[in-house]
Amino acid sequence: MVVRHLKYTIASTNTQKFSYINLAKDLSAINRQLFRQARMYKIKSITLVDDDEAKYVQFGFAGDTWAMRNAVKRGFRRWNEMNNQVLQDQPSLKARWNDFKPYLSSAHSGAVNNVSPTTLTMEIPENMAGEKLKYGEWTHSIFESPDGTSSVDGYEVGILGNHIGSPGAFSYVGLIQSYGDARGTVNTGTPNIDTAAASDDPLVNLLDAGTQFDEIAENIIGEGDNPPYYMGEGNGDDYVGGKDNMPTELMFGELNSSSESDGVQRIYNIDAPLGVMRIDHSTEAGSTNFTIIVELAEGKYKGVHSESLV
Repeated sequence: MVVRHLKYTIASTNTQKFSYINLAKDLSAINRQLFRQARMYKIKSITLVDDDEAKYVQFGFAGDTWAMRNAVKRGFRRWNEMNNQVLQDQPSLKARWNDFKPYLSSAHSGAVNNVSPTTLTMEIPENMAGEKLKYGEWTHSIFESPDGTSSVDGYEVGILGNHIGSPGAFSYVGLIQSYGDARGTVNTGTPNIDTAAASDDPLVNLLDAGTQFDEIAENIIGEGDNPPYYMGEGNGDDYVGGKDNMPTELMFGELNSSSESDGVQRIYNIDAPLGVMRIDHSTEAGSTNFTIIVELAEGKYKGVHSESLV
């Protein structure tokens, strides 16, 4: 038995706001058991309910790419290696609800830490009477690194975006950016070949009655020798989710309701990395409170459909 339906009331005005929902945290609090953060949560449907004030409501997650998954795995592995330095001698120190909890983005971190309450907010589930869910402890993971200095550099991590700070004084590290920066890659152009020399090679031109073979050879070599994805200044900059290539959440849906005829709208079947979603919203004029109902898909992970990312 598990509560899979979560209701949120979100206040919106004509000033754009960014709201975040953390399904793992909310499922843990309402069901009184730990739903781990570093998982992919399957959302069966998202329902928007409102029939006044013309508005837009956009939904975004981290893109489900191999780079995102590998970056989260690498972050989890390094977090365990750090903790095991202490736990191998003192295993009893490990807390019962210990869990790897990265942020979705630096903006998600800002919402959690209330750095800009007028624009960044964390939304809380409520019941039919509008009474808010009460939480226990939910602390995002901190990495403690000597970082080649005489002091300890403590920082948090998230999937998306660039690092915040500098070596020895980081406050936030983007896992995709870090994964790309540290990853070995091959040459941009493949094959690595002298086009002119290859097209003029006597054996290539053995049966060439004119210049046709030269032109065909140059086309074969030159077309498709670079990848179809971005290759920028640095490896970490290249990946979707790194600092220079779509560093914020990807939008997977938008709903616009402004009258009784379209007062209930739905989006179906979404995979949510970490179970964290971003909601951008604004009205054309005035203010309104709209309702979001999130229905998690049924499954074998404590009653919901969820696979581990690590």
